[in-house]
Amino acid sequence: MTSVVDSVEVFPEAGFEGPEKKLEVDFRPLYAHCCPNGLRNIHQDEWSELLTYAKCSILSHTANEHFDAYVLSESSLFVYPRKIMIKTCGTTTLLNMLPRLMDRAKRLCLGVEFFCYSRKNYNFPHKQHFPHNDFRHEVDYLHKFFPSGQAHILGDVTGDHWNLFLCDLSTSRHGQEQYLEIMMSDLCPEKMSQFYKNEKFVTAKTTTRTSGISDIIPGSTIDEYQFEPCGYSMNGLKNEAYSTIHITPEPHCCYVSYDTNLSVPTYTSLVHRVIETFRPGKFQIALFLDKDSEAGHSKVAKLFDTRAYEQQYILRQKQKVKFPNNYFVLFYSFVSKTDLPSA
Repeated sequence: MTSVVDSVEVFPEAGFEGPEKKLEVDFRPLYAHCCPNGLRNIHQDEWSELLTYAKCSILSHTANEHFDAYVLSESSLFVYPRKIMIKTCGTTTLLNMLPRLMDRAKRLCLGVEFFCYSRKNYNFPHKQHFPHNDFRHEVDYLHKFFPSGQAHILGDVTGDHWNLFLCDLSTSRHGQEQYLEIMMSDLCPEKMSQFYKNEKFVTAKTTTRTSGISDIIPGSTIDEYQFEPCGYSMNGLKNEAYSTIHITPEPHCCYVSYDTNLSVPTYTSLVHRVIETFRPGKFQIALFLDKDSEAGHSKVAKLFDTRAYEQQYILRQKQKVKFPNNYFVLFYSFVSKTDLPSA
């Protein structure tokens, strides 16, 4: 793998690392009579122990009939019977918990069927711990567990880009899954001022409502947490769908991430609500779609209409990667016209 620049800007004084490391793992039953609750049989205290290897902890827990959602000290964890999604920010060591997670799943008669690791490029890569200090190190580490895994870099390798490692161990994929991830930076200062614990702060629930976050997916059960002195995290639950937002509001390292597996035929209006809520100067979108998912049946132009952003943003990158087992990944990178250097 060729070397890439993993930092867009170098600040004289490092701040908090907002861009998250993200794991999505689908499991399959190893035997016919595996427990139907699968990973949901892992108790909160066991998750807390597993998370020590990633250097983060549980702040709160919410659940519905479909999955468990944990707000973490650094981002979020979602647990379905045969699926886990975890994303951690800062200098966490997410991949260090992987062997323990796989071992715990095996004791539940579950084996890995599909594995995905992804992350945006860091602002402060020199602060990361091995193997997260270089995507090449992460790939080498993951190949020990998944030798047939493939690594991809989407976007501008000297600017904003998205690192992706996939390993599909299924014989044929007939899933209906879809995921949207939005990675935002150069954010509106007025919008970011809402996420400080100052004299204007009331409650985290109030912040969720007044910021417009509660309107992004109406009807969601929301578990939110506002940090001291600043920062915000939330998990949303709506039937089988999760959503999660994590906000680092400081001007020199501001970053907001949005993530959901909500099943919709098109993402244009959902992305519009997110962008209007935070008004970023730059944002990247990553879409993962099974061919048989609700959005997977849509044509790319209808799936996400980039023309909706022509007046405010320039589309810098648009890439599509198609994989053998009927799924594909789309990547977009936008920059505000007001953020462009003058001629």
